[in-house]
Amino acid sequence: MSGGHLVDGGRMARALRASGLPALWAARYPALAEPLVSARAAAHVSGSLRRLPVVYRVGAEVALRAVGVAGRTVPASRCVRLPGFARLLAVTDSLALYGGLDGEPDL
Repeated sequence: MSGGHLVDGGRMARALRASGLPALWAARYPALAEPLVSARAAAHVSGSLRRLPVVYRVGAEVALRAVGVAGRTVPASRCVRLPGFARLLAVTDSLALYGGLDGEPDL
């Protein structure tokens, strides 16, 4: 990854930040709370979603932005019970853990 986690990442990265999921990952998984690990996790998730076929990519971006809006109006603990949100969270959790914990070693 060699510094790639520090790059803006485009629309998908902005949608991911707006969703509030990185903060939720940090709360759920203490290992993802460290700033460098969190940045690697977010870069991996947004990069993976950015590589989806265009229809799925647009859907993922819309879903992330909807999560951000819902997160400002409904507590995250209640959102987790929603079927669509729960699936999105499961997928992004897995990608975040892989990207954040399986990245380059911290020196």
